[in-house]
Amino acid sequence: MKIWWLLLIVTILLSACQCSAEIVKIEGTAVKDFQRIGAWGWDLKVKKVIEGPEELQGKLISVYLTSANPAEYPPGFLDPNIKVGDSVEAYGQVDFCEPGVSCDILLVGSDEYYLKRIAAINSES
Repeated sequence: MKIWWLLLIVTILLSACQCSAEIVKIEGTAVKDFQRIGAWGWDLKVKKVIEGPEELQGKLISVYLTSANPAEYPPGFLDPNIKVGDSVEAYGQVDFCEPGVSCDILLVGSDEYYLKRIAAINSES
């Protein structure tokens, strides 16, 4: 009986996380940097969804790296020159998304993932 309840709870939680394992690309504004045990990154206010679920538009989301094993989970790039108020672009995998509450974008799992200042992206072109 306990296993049945556990499976039911897991199913409900997975169905509530509609954007899980989805690759997204967004533009936004850097609001605040953060450092947690094993993770660091930025909270962003999403201005534009380039690729991914439109429900991210206007939300405050976290974009971050973790201290995962780089041989197994290649890290993306997190621009060290980002400052509060900068316009930024993020490309990564949705790690967690609770509809109506918050979403997190993980920059680990591909060396193509990034969080960069838009000015830096434009100067690369």
